[in-house]
Amino acid sequence: MARTGCTAALAALMLVSCTPEITTHGYRFDEASLHQLEPGRTTQDGVTQLLGSPSAVATFSPRVWYYISQRSEHKSFYQDQVVDQKVIEITFDDKGVLQNVDQRNLADARTVALVDRETPTSGNELSVLQQFLGNIGRFNPPGAQEPTTPGNPNGR
Repeated sequence: MARTGCTAALAALMLVSCTPEITTHGYRFDEASLHQLEPGRTTQDGVTQLLGSPSAVATFSPRVWYYISQRSEHKSFYQDQVVDQKVIEITFDDKGVLQNVDQRNLADARTVALVDRETPTSGNELSVLQQFLGNIGRFNPPGAQEPTTPGNPNGR
């Protein structure tokens, strides 16, 4: 009887450990507040009062605000997988009056291909030993005066 109970507890523990951990990041949407936005009437201050500060502002146009929310699942030994995403894009005119509210979800998302090239830099690549040996003698002993330079005649 005790073996059966232990086996059942172990099986339940294994099932619970396979359950993904769900996390939500970003803006917490309130549908009632979104419905209060009126294009042509609501100002930037009004949007801030209803929705709070945006998650992001467009790089090349401060008149476009984004409110972003993302829900992810994390299973052990695997990377996070985004299971839901919601983006509200709010556009204002030149006077700061709401012009358009656009909603997007995970189906509208596009994958960005990262470039894996390296930027070339001048200089040498030194090993740890070369770096260590190169620093020997570069430090002033305590109480020694700093070397003078043309722009620094007092050594300070």
